[in-house]
Amino acid sequence: MTRPVEIPWQDFPELSPSLEQMIPRVSLLRKHNRKYVEDLDQVLDRARNFSRRKIWPRSLETEEKVFADAEYFDWEIAQEGAKDGWLGFAVPKEVGGQGYLGVGMSLVMEEMCSACAGIGNIFGAHALGFCAIGLSLDMEVVDRYLRRIVDAEKQGAPWLFSLDITEPSAGSDVEDAEALEKAKLSLEAKKVSGGYVLNGRKCFISNGSVAKTHFVTAAMDRKKPFESFTAFVVPGDAQGLSIGRVEEKMGQKACPAAEVIFEEVFVPEQDRMGAEGEGMLHTMVILAASRGPVGAIATGIARGAYERAYHYAATTRQKGKYLIGDQRVQYLLAEMLRQIHLARQAVYDAAFYYDFEHIPKILSEPLTRIATAFFPYPVRRAFQNWVNWDWFYGLMRERAEEKVPITARSQAVRLSSIAKVSGSDTAMNVCRMAMEILGEDALNREWGVEKCFRDAKLTQIYEGTNQINRLAIIKELRSPGISEGIGLE
Repeated sequence: MTRPVEIPWQDFPELSPSLEQMIPRVSLLRKHNRKYVEDLDQVLDRARNFSRRKIWPRSLETEEKVFADAEYFDWEIAQEGAKDGWLGFAVPKEVGGQGYLGVGMSLVMEEMCSACAGIGNIFGAHALGFCAIGLSLDMEVVDRYLRRIVDAEKQGAPWLFSLDITEPSAGSDVEDAEALEKAKLSLEAKKVSGGYVLNGRKCFISNGSVAKTHFVTAAMDRKKPFESFTAFVVPGDAQGLSIGRVEEKMGQKACPAAEVIFEEVFVPEQDRMGAEGEGMLHTMVILAASRGPVGAIATGIARGAYERAYHYAATTRQKGKYLIGDQRVQYLLAEMLRQIHLARQAVYDAAFYYDFEHIPKILSEPLTRIATAFFPYPVRRAFQNWVNWDWFYGLMRERAEEKVPITARSQAVRLSSIAKVSGSDTAMNVCRMAMEILGEDALNREWGVEKCFRDAKLTQIYEGTNQINRLAIIKELRSPGISEGIGLE
């Protein structure tokens, strides 16, 4: 098995930037909310330690095992992540998690993905799947499903989630309301007594083959996809759910991308997220939250390439001199660092805005806290027939419309799309420059730069291609809310 070149981090303190060096604005925030920033300091230290101690040493070994067998999954690193608390990191505190949001997840994703984007994305895709539930405001489903992550984590066991929205003939179409109107959807949900039956397929689902719970979107009428698009929570062991092909990906190989097949899968009505026809609303809430951290994944890949190139230049001699003394190499390193810094600021523009101006505002309201603190799942189950949880969800949704107006939701979409495009394009550029510095050694696997290059490409594709994200930026500027379908006839 190929072992990655070890960087003696203590000899290169410049490769371990502080929180203020990474995000200069927090020096101002620290004056107003010291505890919040101190918590972020601890998150950065935890994530960096886990990344370098657990992820870096196994990055190439895990990838080689997946090269040999596309269905291989590194359950050991998932268990290590559970022991370190990374699976419940973004689970709301009200249901037992640590309660970190976009800013915290962005810090974690950059650190993990600087070591290995494939392993980092195991945790990122997991958070994406359960945050779709956590941000839904359907508190009955939130408590019932998200507590499982926390309970399993306490035992050091990984309970993984996935977000199942991409379909074989509808990739980015399901991430844009206008495109959804014309999409050729595979998966369909039919209303039956007591719930729904799902038939069809999802594809390229990160963690799809290992997830114990799936967040799924499906049209109830494929002739009217936008009006009938609805979200569901489906257990991985549901009868009729099976895993098809696990893709042989070019990059980020440690995180499986799988085809999920639904054949007469029954979903109880209580496992529908929100109301019928709200699938695109839920999708856009998720993407506004997640595209920032995806930009952080890409920024992490770029930083990993920069770190490897810096170490190579500082320890490799040519014509009797270290490469880092060469002005051309210094120029490349400076340009890499410049692009990484700018991409990172776009990530935190999106993350801070979402955390303080979007749905998290509602999750921290007294009404939400009362529902989760005083009516935990065992109590609700005992009194299920006496409590109208659909009414409660409607009340929460009304509060969301009042507290998070369309202008704020539109701004969140624009900022998150900017972050995603900026991070992923930067990752490709920086990895290319890193390969220039290493020259012929760039293809030596132990340096990890060619892996960074392969990992970077996927960030331009998932969470909506960069093309559809660019369209979202200008469409939301011209017609706020258009991504959710507001204004569509």
